[in-house]
Amino acid sequence: MSGVFLTTLSKLGVLFVFIGLGYLLRRTKKLPDDAGRVLSMLTALLFTPAYAIKNLAVSLHWEKIGSQLTLIAYGAIIVVATIGLAYILARMLAKNDFQRSSYLYAFSIPNFSYLGYPMVEGVFGSGMLSQMLIFCIPMSIACNTYGYLLFAKNGKLTIKDILKMPVILSVFVGMIIGFSGLQLPMLVSDVLTMAGNCMSPASMLLAGFVLGSFPLRDLFRGRRAYLISGIRLVLIPAVVGGVLLLLGVRGMYLALPVIVSAMPLGMNLVVFPESMGIDASDNARMCFVSNVLSICVVPVVFALLSQTI
Repeated sequence: MSGVFLTTLSKLGVLFVFIGLGYLLRRTKKLPDDAGRVLSMLTALLFTPAYAIKNLAVSLHWEKIGSQLTLIAYGAIIVVATIGLAYILARMLAKNDFQRSSYLYAFSIPNFSYLGYPMVEGVFGSGMLSQMLIFCIPMSIACNTYGYLLFAKNGKLTIKDILKMPVILSVFVGMIIGFSGLQLPMLVSDVLTMAGNCMSPASMLLAGFVLGSFPLRDLFRGRRAYLISGIRLVLIPAVVGGVLLLLGVRGMYLALPVIVSAMPLGMNLVVFPESMGIDASDNARMCFVSNVLSICVVPVVFALLSQTI
């Protein structure tokens, strides 16, 4: 149990190294002020689409899905239920439209990929990761469609507009490749892998760079950031785990939803609005506080769940 705790803590440390580098680059003015815009556009237009295509192309195979339809449907149910809970919480807490969109995203879609995937693989192994990839297919689709559209400036987009968005288009491309059984040429596969691998560090650097507009002492201020982080890290996984326990769910079907729901706020809270020219400084502060608090929460959750898997 202590080994799981320490391994999880180490994975979280990597996250803070990149956030810290982004923060220092902004505070020391080694990068121009518009570098955040460049990072956000690279992440939204290149790195995230590449990651989505490669992820779905690998995970969505008929021979694999044939035995995992229950897990995919289960993941979809959890996503729908979580979005419903997020609507209730966001309506109670939001003071304006941007806050409402931010809270809806924060409570619906945690950092299940940037942080969750490498942590699960490092702590529980590749077998558990493969199950998580299948379980998170509905959440991946929701993140890159519903999550992206939450920050659309006017919220009124046509189907044509939606399909032209790289983040959303990549989901459909990945699904077509996966379901069709097409084998990507090695060159294409390697390019997608390399670009996708940049998604996580670029997102962390962006979050740190946006945070660099604040003095260090100001990063820990603001009650609302702690409130939102507490709901994300403690309340939501407690509700999810409690309901599933009452329903008699055990083992992997209990562990996966709790693991995903216990992840801190996702970096797309910064990436998506910044790529649309919207100031996401408050969201970056929430992400920072959430990830700091996750150092205490996530290792405990992983250690406890290790006893049930």
